[in-house]
Amino acid sequence: MKTYFDTALLVKSYVEEETSPQADALLAAAPPPVAFTELHGLEVRTALRLKRFRDELTAVELAGALALLQADLAAGLLAKPALDLAAMFHRAEALSARHVAGTGARSLDILHVAAAVELGADAFASFYERQRAVAHQAGLKLLPKTLPARGKK
Repeated sequence: MKTYFDTALLVKSYVEEETSPQADALLAAAPPPVAFTELHGLEVRTALRLKRFRDELTAVELAGALALLQADLAAGLLAKPALDLAAMFHRAEALSARHVAGTGARSLDILHVAAAVELGADAFASFYERQRAVAHQAGLKLLPKTLPARGKK
């Protein structure tokens, strides 16, 4: 099975979050390499830097997370697939037209689903309900089967 991972799920493997254990289990079950598009590259690095901005990470922790990401790319655990961006955006617009009014999914959520479909994925890993709804309607198997329970904050 070829699984596409949403950015937020990937971030959880580089910094400890409440649902990191579930994200790590999903990633461990996926045969490498995991697709890491240019969209992932920008979003993962930006998410990590925003954690530093919000004082959720120290400068040393940020540098460590970015180094781990680079190591995973160098080791081939993550790989940049050939992705036709024009086709991805065209598919994203079609998904938006069909599904946003009913799901409330955001543009970046839809772009990831479109990328998954364009790359020939048959499964989509995400913890976001709206994004999962679009992925399901696009014919992708959802991972995890049920969303992890979250503690109260």
